[in-house]
Amino acid sequence: MNTQHIKGVIFDVDGTIADSVGFFYEIALEVLSIAGVPPVEKERVYALMRVGDNSPLEKLFPPDYPDAVRTMKRIFDDRMAEWMRRYHDETIAIPGSIELLHDLHACGFRLGIATSSGRALPFLDRWGVRQLFDGIVGREDVEIRKPHPEPVLKCLGHLGLAPQETVYIGDSPIDIQAGKAAGSYTIGVLTGTSPQHILHLESPDHILPSVAGLSSILSM
Repeated sequence: MNTQHIKGVIFDVDGTIADSVGFFYEIALEVLSIAGVPPVEKERVYALMRVGDNSPLEKLFPPDYPDAVRTMKRIFDDRMAEWMRRYHDETIAIPGSIELLHDLHACGFRLGIATSSGRALPFLDRWGVRQLFDGIVGREDVEIRKPHPEPVLKCLGHLGLAPQETVYIGDSPIDIQAGKAAGSYTIGVLTGTSPQHILHLESPDHILPSVAGLSSILSM
């Protein structure tokens, strides 16, 4: 990875700059509890999250559960507003990520976000970092989500950079796959859904304990 040519960094959000994957596990446990389904281990939920499964919670229901889809819809209709409120109001930043974003911006790097979450991300305002990003691409902005490269490519358009001038950094295999398919350098972090051996299988250019270590491998 030739860092001298890097002019921009695109970030995944959940598990990368936002300490939120534990909250998603709490939601999974709540859904199962309301539905009368036994709880599952965190790793089982994370395994579904890191491959971009479109209906991860459905996979947690026993095969013989009567009408899991309708049950989940009822639960989601009742609880989604509260979950979104908590996600927006309570999500905190991964330690060191806010400082990193300010440092990268001060050094002239163009910054972007390509996430499977919605584009709004109100906690960026609460953290005081929204203005640092030149482009934010959420699930409502693309036809195909990660691991397809569309989110990263669309963000590259906002940044006005070529793929080989950027790094895409995320916590899951689908992040590495999307970044590679877009032609960017890729970095995995261990603050989200995936342990090192899982990320290693995707052969990213680097694996870091967290985004806080990014400055040590960029020319800053």
